[in-house]
Amino acid sequence: MTAVAASALLLVTTAKDQAPEKVTSAASKECAPWRMSVYMNKQPAPGERETAFVCANRQRLTFNGRYAHIPDVHLVKIGRRLCEVSLRNDSREMQTVMETRGFVVNTEENTKALGYLCPALNRRRFAEEEAQRKREQNVIATAERRCASLLDHRPPTRPLLRARATVWVAASGMLNVFEEGSDTVYPSSLDRASANKVVGATPGDLTILTADTDTHVCVAVEAYDKRPPVEVEGWEKLVEVGYQSTSGEMVFTDDEGEVEKGLPDLAIHDAGRYRVRVHMRGAKAALADDGDARQAFLIIVYPGASRRTQVLR
Repeated sequence: MTAVAASALLLVTTAKDQAPEKVTSAASKECAPWRMSVYMNKQPAPGERETAFVCANRQRLTFNGRYAHIPDVHLVKIGRRLCEVSLRNDSREMQTVMETRGFVVNTEENTKALGYLCPALNRRRFAEEEAQRKREQNVIATAERRCASLLDHRPPTRPLLRARATVWVAASGMLNVFEEGSDTVYPSSLDRASANKVVGATPGDLTILTADTDTHVCVAVEAYDKRPPVEVEGWEKLVEVGYQSTSGEMVFTDDEGEVEKGLPDLAIHDAGRYRVRVHMRGAKAALADDGDARQAFLIIVYPGASRRTQVLR
């Protein structure tokens, strides 16, 4: 081989060796099936996994900016390393890898992106989600059984309406009615409830305190056309307050403002003045171990002009 030919071959080989490695663009046709609006709900075929993983990261910017334009082959290598430590479920090792690589893995989007590359992660995640769903269903079913046994009120007079429900009390630690047209009043309904440890009211705003947060309570409601007899037997506390319905929709809502299922509108005569009588038992049991759905409330509403607070027990 002549010197010229050898030099030419060397140039060709060097140029080939130094050819830039592929960097898939988020706007490329390859990434079209993995657009942000659809990729979360689609799983790649075996031959699409690396492309799906790369595209998800290019579009979602799941990695630190310094990795945004690294070649696909290196991005996939990083992903496989993260799959390995994720499957081992070693939190200390994962933290070390994240600190070394400079990005966070354990977010919802990043976990799903890794699931494209290693389906075993998806299988584990789906199994964990299903197990959590079953645990939540069991908790709800147990709470409903307990409430069914706790709430057994037999009113001496017939109410116009009655209902019962198992209610989840979140971080607020209260049952609440908040109507349109309610005013900011001091002391607030919460302040008034804190004073007697049961219930407080201001126009359009009713607060009933629960013993604990993030728990179920058992609630029965009854509405009457006129004042029913007072019943104290079997209740730990009993307080009656005056309440003004500002909108004619006296419904209990959760922390997100959604109407509590199973509890009807208690403003039987639309907007106007009512009396609200709250019976409570089981506060101590609600604070004990396995205290879910141990506290019960009976809430009686009837028309009445008095604004007086009466502590009946």
